[in-house]
Amino acid sequence: MPQGYVTKNYVRLDAAYRKGYTTASLQGSSRSSKTYSNVQWLIHMCYDVPGTTVSIVRKTMPALKRSVFRDFKEIMIDWGLWNDRQMNKSEFVYTFGNGSWIEFFSCEDEQKLRGSKRQILFVNEANEISFLEWQQLQMRTTAFSIIDYNPSFSEEHWINQVNLEKRTHFWISTYKDNPFLEQKVIDEIESLQWKNNSLWQVYGLGQRAVVEGLVFPHIEIVDRIPREATRHRFCGMDLGYAADPTAIIEVCFWKDTIYLNELCYQTHMLTSDIIRELKEIEWEPEIISESADPRMVDEIYNAGLDIKAVHKYAGSINAGLMKMKEYKICITRTSSNLIKEFRNYTYRQDKEGKWLNEPIDAFNHGIDAIRYVVLEKILGGYGSGMSASEILGIVG
Repeated sequence: MPQGYVTKNYVRLDAAYRKGYTTASLQGSSRSSKTYSNVQWLIHMCYDVPGTTVSIVRKTMPALKRSVFRDFKEIMIDWGLWNDRQMNKSEFVYTFGNGSWIEFFSCEDEQKLRGSKRQILFVNEANEISFLEWQQLQMRTTAFSIIDYNPSFSEEHWINQVNLEKRTHFWISTYKDNPFLEQKVIDEIESLQWKNNSLWQVYGLGQRAVVEGLVFPHIEIVDRIPREATRHRFCGMDLGYAADPTAIIEVCFWKDTIYLNELCYQTHMLTSDIIRELKEIEWEPEIISESADPRMVDEIYNAGLDIKAVHKYAGSINAGLMKMKEYKICITRTSSNLIKEFRNYTYRQDKEGKWLNEPIDAFNHGIDAIRYVVLEKILGGYGSGMSASEILGIVG
């Protein structure tokens, strides 16, 4: 078996399994290597123990594909184990040569949620699923369960009860337990302690806290964007690369509601990757992009896409956010990264804990993409006193 680096989380997980615990609960800060370590351990189990059966689950399938499945494939390739012929892409099941297999599915798949059993269960971002969904999965797991999560929830959450059970091995890890983090990422995490104390508690120290000072305290999760709202839709795009993702968000205006749908949220995207992603959108979007990289905007435009850079000005961040706050915000259920942003995007606090009328520069990549559309299509040239309905000529 090829050997890669392992972290403290990997060692503790392996020890929990060998000591006879039935559940491992990995609570941790941002970038503490929880998910990556779990996937490494699961691959080792499948490789070393013939016939091992594993289910890896998350709330939605798009979120699972963009996160834990990507880690799985990356590790398998790094270790020289990946074989395309052993991956059933329709069922999303990878079968090892010794009869072990790992399946990937979401809680949206009722048939699999209540279907066949497995020996080992891994629920990624377990705080996103309900207690009933957890129970359905547990009842069909015969040996060992793993959950990981950032602890941004209240005392009433079902995870707190699981952590009190005698056969649960619960521990907290932080970004300091991951020796492979880039300094830029470390600096970004540590900056939270001067931005918002509750966010620092959750994403810096891995401690449970309810996030305070939200810029958007009220959002609604919807199954889909209504068809009538798609008459007035655009794409907002915020560009990133290594530590920050490139976020592409579908933004639709209908009456006095903004409907949002996450189309892309990925790191390490080249211009060609972004162009490919934009061309795969089934409708031909008008794209409002950030203006920090005009050369990339030109390259995308030259590829035949309708893109323009947003016009920024002094105070445009607050202007865009204040305009967004005038509308009801509805986000599709599959937009997991965008939902996380809205649930963690806060105002800054000073050193005495007083709230400032200034948002933090974190959890805002998708929100910035939306703000660019609002700045350009609602505020740009129209004046801030008009509603989306008035500007776009929507009859109620």
